[in-house]
Amino acid sequence: MSEYDARMENAANLFKSENFEDAENIYREILESLEDDSENNPVKTKAFIGLAGCLREQLFFDEAIPYYEEAMKINKNDKDALMGLADSYRGLKHWDKAMDYWKMILTQEPQDYLVMTRIGDAYRKRGDFDNAERYYLMSLEVNPRNKFALMGIGDLYYKNKKYNRALEFWKKLLEINPRFINILTMVGNVYRIWKQFDKSIEYYQKALEIDRNNFYALYGIADSLRGKGRYKDSLKYWRKILRNEPENERILTRLGDCLIRIGKYPEAEETYRQVLKGSYNKYAVIGLIRIKLEGKDFDNAIVLSREYLTRFPNDQRVVLLLAKIYEEWGQGDKALDVFETYKSVFKDKKEFISRLATSTIEHFKSSIEELDEGE
Repeated sequence: MSEYDARMENAANLFKSENFEDAENIYREILESLEDDSENNPVKTKAFIGLAGCLREQLFFDEAIPYYEEAMKINKNDKDALMGLADSYRGLKHWDKAMDYWKMILTQEPQDYLVMTRIGDAYRKRGDFDNAERYYLMSLEVNPRNKFALMGIGDLYYKNKKYNRALEFWKKLLEINPRFINILTMVGNVYRIWKQFDKSIEYYQKALEIDRNNFYALYGIADSLRGKGRYKDSLKYWRKILRNEPENERILTRLGDCLIRIGKYPEAEETYRQVLKGSYNKYAVIGLIRIKLEGKDFDNAIVLSREYLTRFPNDQRVVLLLAKIYEEWGQGDKALDVFETYKSVFKDKKEFISRLATSTIEHFKSSIEELDEGE
C-alpha cells in the first residue's frame, strides 16, 4: 500500500458517510503533497475527482468543475470525471454542456441506460419532446425496468397531454413497485382528467393506504367526489386537508364551492371571507358573487363584480353578468355603460348585445360556478 492509499481510503469513507468537508480537506492535502509529483498521476486523478465530488455534493458546482477538468487533463476519457462534469453542469441547469459530456460517455459505453435517461431528462427540461422521447425509449430498450426512464417518459407524455402513453409507462412502473405513491396519484390524476372518477378514486385510495395524509391523494378524492356530484362526501376530504393546512386558499375556496352546492350559504360566505382576510383571491370573490346571486342580493353582487373587474378586467363572463344584472333591473343604459368600459374584451357591440340577449342570470350563475375548475 502506498503512502497515499490509506489517506485516499479515509477520504472515500468520509465521502460515503456524507462528511464532505472533512473528505474535501484530505483530498486537498493529498493534492498539495502531489503538486510536483508526476509519477503519481493515477492518485492525482482520483484526488481531483474526489475533491470535485465533495464540492459538487455541497452544491458548489462552479468550484467543482475546474477540478474535474484537471482530472481530464491527465486522463481525457475518465468516466468519473466526465460524469462529474455532466452532473455539475446539470446542477447549474446548463443542459447543453451536461449533454455534451453524457454523450461522450455513451461513445465509450453505448449501453449505459442511466446516462441515456439523464440525457432524456435534460431534453425534457429543455422542452425538446422528440429527443427526450428518443433517449427514454433507447434506455428502456436496454433495461425495460429502468424506473427513472419510466418516470421520466411518463412525465413527458403527461405534460404533453398524451395521457394514454403516460399511463402505459406509469403502470409498468407500478408493476415494479406498486407502492410508488407519487405514481399512484398521477395515475389518479389522469383518470380524473378523463372524468373517470371511480377509477381515479381507486388509485388515490391506494395512495392513502400508504400515507393517509397524502395531500395529492386527499385532494384527488375530494375533487373526484365533487365531480360525481357527491358534495357532502367531498366536504369531508377538503376538511381533512385543512386540518393540516388551515390557511390553504385553494382548499378553502373548494370547500366554499361545495358548501354553496348543498345550500349552506352562510358557512360558504364565512369560508370565502376567511380567504379574503389574507389576500384578494379571485375564486373567493367569485364565490361571494354566486352567494349574492342565489340570495337575489343584486346590489352587493354588483359591488363585488365591479371590484372584481377592476382587478380582472378581461373576464368576459363577469362583464356580461354585471351587464345582465343591470338589464334585469330595467337599467339598460347602465348595461351599455358596462360595454363601453370593457368593450375591448368583445369583437364589437353586436357580439355583446347578442350574447346579453340570449342569456339569463341563471345562465351566468352556472357559468361562473365553473370559473374555479382549474383556470
